[in-house]
Amino acid sequence: MSLKNKNIILFFSLLLIAGYVIIGMALYEYTHKYAEDQNKKKLDQLLLNQEALHSYLEDHLKPVIYKLKEENKLYSDFFDPKVLSFTYIARGIHQQLNVLRDEHNITRIYYKLATDNPRNTLNSASADERNLLQYFRMNPDVKEYSSIVQENNHNYIYYAMPIKPNKDSCMKCHSTPDKAPTELIEQYGDKAGFGEKVGNIRAIISLKMPFDDELAEANRIFYLIMGMLTLFLLSLFGIVLFFMRRLDHKQQIIEEKNKNLSILAERDGLTNVYNRRSFDTDLVDRINNPALTLIIFDIDFFKNINDTYGHQVGDNILISLTSLIRSNLREEDHLYRIGGEEFAILTFKENSEDAEQLVARVMQKVSIHDFKISQHIHISAGIAQRSGTDSALDLFKRADDALYRAKEEGRNCYRVG
Repeated sequence: MSLKNKNIILFFSLLLIAGYVIIGMALYEYTHKYAEDQNKKKLDQLLLNQEALHSYLEDHLKPVIYKLKEENKLYSDFFDPKVLSFTYIARGIHQQLNVLRDEHNITRIYYKLATDNPRNTLNSASADERNLLQYFRMNPDVKEYSSIVQENNHNYIYYAMPIKPNKDSCMKCHSTPDKAPTELIEQYGDKAGFGEKVGNIRAIISLKMPFDDELAEANRIFYLIMGMLTLFLLSLFGIVLFFMRRLDHKQQIIEEKNKNLSILAERDGLTNVYNRRSFDTDLVDRINNPALTLIIFDIDFFKNINDTYGHQVGDNILISLTSLIRSNLREEDHLYRIGGEEFAILTFKENSEDAEQLVARVMQKVSIHDFKISQHIHISAGIAQRSGTDSALDLFKRADDALYRAKEEGRNCYRVG
């Protein structure tokens, strides 16, 4: 795969991973917030029941009890927490609720009306609950506090909220001992639970709502969606990778074809050496190099060879000749076919003697080579080394003129132009 396509795949992979992480984090927050909201709905329902109980006690049950006392149908010192103490009644109801929850294998709800001035020690606030009670008293606009806690391998959401401020009806039992029923004093004494004032927040409702079910459902939804998302993203990545590989394969085919076309455009179809087009381009590109040397040569009496042995034999001789000459050139030397049996060499030589030695060696190799015909094969050559004022055309003309002189002066030789 090409480096460009690899970089595209890498970028796409990083993009998918980043998206996966962001979606995962957002989904986790959403599902767990949803679980907390569902738990909060249970709490709200519980608090509505609590508020209804408190309102019924203060607004309906206590007035009936007080009226019975005023009408002497009930003695004035009557006090029974089972009907007159909201905290006692609420605690009893929740104790009975937890018994039922145990029977149905449901996690218990922790419930407590916590106060720093308890009449019953069961309602004594812990250090944390006292701090929360003081916080609610100092910040009456704050209506609740919540946090997630773990206890005994169970998850809970802890809630705390203040009960409604004291009313006048509360003062009969919580202001001073002399106003309290005699039976209350006999049960609890004249110290605890007194000294309250109207409007004061006497206690907080301290609750630990079981959170395991909602959390398990949130996790189930989270993992289900993340699993589906994982499969989707992996499938998407696989599809993209598949098409990228197909695209890369097609690009490789196109590049290979372009390479072949480039070779065909600059190479001779018969001998596979550079062609006239490449020669013209390279000569212009290298003309400014002072060491540039141009050698032009052709096969002597090549027409007679074609006439005598046929063009197929002639083609074979051209192929053999170019192979022989290339084996005697350096890697930086280029061999060109610029005509039917006419060739050129572009090389870099510090002086004409070096070029002449090269030509003499090539001519000698050609003269002794077996071309598989009875006629002796030899070549004639013209050499021209660039001078300070030469253009590409000037250098070519000097080499071509030198070749012409070699032909005129007997062939199988070279001349320097």
